[in-house]
This record gives sequence, structure tokens and C-alpha cells, in this order.
Amino acid sequence: MSSLNLVPNPAIMVIQAGIFLANLVVVKKFLLEPYLAVRDERVKLTYGSQDLAESLRQENELAAEKIHFRLQEVGTEARSLRDAALAHARTRRDEILQKATAAAQQIVVGVRTEISRDMEEQRRGIPVLVQNLSRQVLEKIVPA
Repeated sequence: MSSLNLVPNPAIMVIQAGIFLANLVVVKKFLLEPYLAVRDERVKLTYGSQDLAESLRQENELAAEKIHFRLQEVGTEARSLRDAALAHARTRRDEILQKATAAAQQIVVGVRTEISRDMEEQRRGIPVLVQNLSRQVLEKIVPA
């Protein structure tokens, strides 16, 4: 019958170890290293692009925040400029209105004075006019 030999044979072990190491070197050199290089490149390209996309997204968010902040500043500045222009326009309008009102009042006072003078002249001339009209009516009624 056959027997089970449990005692290791050093020559066979050395040969098997040599074959194993030779296979290990061949598999590592021709299969494992190229596969790991390709896998690392693929991961680097995939995750590198994702990282680049994430960094670009963050840069875009920062730029959008800066733009929004700048727009708020510009809006505030524009409102303050508009308010200042409106205040200046209102004061200018008030000045013009005051000058125009003063000029109109002077004109009105002048016209009233002139009308009063004319009325006084006409009142003074009424007795003479009445006398002339009376004389004309009398001359037409009673011929001379």
C-alpha cells in the first residue's frame, strides 16, 4: 500500500520554492505591475478630474459670491448717488420756485400798483368825462 510521507524532503522543497518564486516574479512583472499601473492611472484620471471639477465648482461659487457682494455694493452706491441727486434736485427746485415766486409777487405788486394808478387817474377824469358827455347830450337834445 501507499504510505503517507510526512517528512519533508529538502531538495523537493527547494525546487518547489524556486518554481514558486520564478512564477511569482513572472506574474508580478507581466501581470500585476501593468494592471496596478493601469488601475492607478485610471483612478488618477477619474478622481483627478473629479477633484478638478470640485475645485472649479468651489472657485465658481467664490466668484459668484464676490459678484453678488459687488452687485450689492454697487446697488447701495447707486441708491446713495440717486438719493443725493434727488436731494440736490429738490433743493435746486425749491430755490428756483422761491425765485420765481418772488419775481411773480413783484410783478403782481407792480401790476396792482399800475392798475391802482390807472384807476385813480380814471377816477380823477370821471368828472371831466361826465361834464363832456353831459354837454354833448345837451347839445344834441337842445340845438344851439
